[in-house]
Amino acid sequence: MRFSTRTRYGLRFLLRLAAQPPGSLLQLGQVAREERISSGYLEQIVRALKPLGILKAVRGTGGGYALAKPAADINMEDVFLHLEGEIAPVRCLTTNKPCTHEGQCSTRAFWQALDRHMREFLRSCTLQEMSEQCKTTPGAGAASEEAAKGRALSGGTYVELH
Repeated sequence: MRFSTRTRYGLRFLLRLAAQPPGSLLQLGQVAREERISSGYLEQIVRALKPLGILKAVRGTGGGYALAKPAADINMEDVFLHLEGEIAPVRCLTTNKPCTHEGQCSTRAFWQALDRHMREFLRSCTLQEMSEQCKTTPGAGAASEEAAKGRALSGGTYVELH
């Protein structure tokens, strides 16, 4: 199973927000440059995350984004659902697409168990835990020279995920 680029980039953006000092704002343009993500694509990601209520946006000079909730209150299941749309491993498990083979499917129980385990895992993971793991995992914060310069200028923390 593969998750979309939108989800991967969305997690990188959220980790950047989680690493910001309380009360500070992060500008999309800065994140786009340092993470090498198109600013237009990053704006789409922000629009997908807005209904989740985890982002605070401040417009105008000196504006930017911050987390609207503590990182410990943001679980990955919610984030993945908003960025992916659906995360079931097979289509027949989505509520709006019933399977015509449901009664005689020999693999349905397996797919249901996989779906349940994946959702439980994502639900149990918070942005705070991911952020702390990135700080302590060797190689998780390998930044490019360009990003390191941006970090030195902005005073922010850089986390890179693949």
